[in-house]
Amino acid sequence: MSKQVSAVVALILVLLAVPAVGYAHLVEMTASFPENGAVMMASPEVITAVFNEEMQSSASTLQVFDQAGNQVDSGNGGVDLNDPDHASMLVEVPTLAEGAYTVRWQVTLLDGDATIGAFNFFVGDKAAATAANFAPIPNGTGAAATAVPNNTLWLVAGILVSALFLGGAFFMFNHSKRAASL
Repeated sequence: MSKQVSAVVALILVLLAVPAVGYAHLVEMTASFPENGAVMMASPEVITAVFNEEMQSSASTLQVFDQAGNQVDSGNGGVDLNDPDHASMLVEVPTLAEGAYTVRWQVTLLDGDATIGAFNFFVGDKAAATAANFAPIPNGTGAAATAVPNNTLWLVAGILVSALFLGGAFFMFNHSKRAASL
């Protein structure tokens, strides 16, 4: 087998051995209590949100804010450690006064990808909600849902290593070709 073919085969084997880089993806909230846009006669004691993937408990948060933007929850919002799948979050709230409330969540998945979002609810009757022009957050997103990849460094490193291998193979192929022609 010639040196060029050996170099190309070695290059292919090295590139196949490099781990694949994953890309960021958005986590999806599958359920909440109260539901987005709910009008509730009585204040809930606990707010919950359920997601489609397991979350990091140390980096995922759930917070409740009033119409003025003040945080009104007990400050303990996070992954429900009693959920064996770690796919739900909860936060306790005191008795809430009549009005609109926004629940903001930030989810960090086990692979490091992070997504944010929000939903809202109203405490009071339907007439009070209508008078306050209360409406659900469109699509349950509220805060712009974005995926934040934690693997950008690995992607750049993979591209650089691949470029170095390809450049080296090209150099070796051309160098050996010139040496043979001399």
